[in-house]
Amino acid sequence: MTPAVRGKVKSTVMEVDECVHTLTESFEPFAPEARPGDRLLDRYADRLHFNKRDPTQDRRPYLDELIARARADPLTVLAVTDGSVPQSNQYQAALAAIIYKGHRELKRTRYVSGRVTAPDAELNAISCAVRLAVKQANCQHIMVFTDSMGSAHRAVDPGMHSGQAFSLSVCRTLQEWFEADDLRRITFVYVPSALRWDIHGEAHKYVTNLKVRVGCLLDSWSSTFQDPSYHGSEFLELQQPGGCGSSGGTIADLPPGLR
Repeated sequence: MTPAVRGKVKSTVMEVDECVHTLTESFEPFAPEARPGDRLLDRYADRLHFNKRDPTQDRRPYLDELIARARADPLTVLAVTDGSVPQSNQYQAALAAIIYKGHRELKRTRYVSGRVTAPDAELNAISCAVRLAVKQANCQHIMVFTDSMGSAHRAVDPGMHSGQAFSLSVCRTLQEWFEADDLRRITFVYVPSALRWDIHGEAHKYVTNLKVRVGCLLDSWSSTFQDPSYHGSEFLELQQPGGCGSSGGTIADLPPGLR
C-alpha cells in the first residue's frame, strides 16, 4: 500500500509492526481437547448444528418463525451474541451476550475486549454466551444467534488459531454439558447484522453503547461494574454519612485508613 492508502485503512492489522511486541495471547499446541478422536466434533457431531445462511432465502420471516418455535419450547434457551470493533483506534472492541428463555430475559453482560479483530470479538462473545447458557436450569437445547458463522465454527475448533483460549473454553464447557444428558444439543443460527432483527438487534444496541478508550483500565472497570451480573450479589455497597445510598459515594467518604 502507498502511504496515502495506509493512512485511510483503519484496522488492527495495520498496527502489527508497532504492536506485535505487546501481544500477550498464549496458545496450547497440545491441548487434550484437540486430540483426534477426542475433539468435540469427533464425539458429538450429531449434537452440534449450524443453521447457515441461504442466499435464496428471505431471512427475516424465517428467523421470526424459528424464534417463535424456540420460545414455545420450555427446554430451549436462547443466547444472542454480538461483538463491536469501533472504527476509531481510540476505543477498545466490545462484546455482549444476552440469555433468554421464552420471552423472558435471564441474563445479560457486556465488557471490553481490548484491541482485537472483529472475528475474535465475536468468538469471545460466543464463549461468554455458551458459559452463561449451560448454567440455566431445565435446558436441553441452546440456540446461539450470531452474525458471524465463521466465529461459530471456530468456537468448537480446539486447534491453533487466534482466540484459541475462547474455543477451548467452549469445548470444555459443552463437553461437560453434553456428558450430563444425552438429549442436550446446541444450534448456531446465522443472523445478518444489517437486519437489526429482534433479540440480535437488542444485543447490537447493547454492545455499541459501551465505549471505552484504549488503555483506560479504570474506565473499563467502572463501565463493566454497572452490570449486576459482573459485580455479583455479595458486593458491599457503601453509603454516604447521611445514609443516602451508594450512588453518590466517593473515596472521600471513606475513613482515612480505607482511602
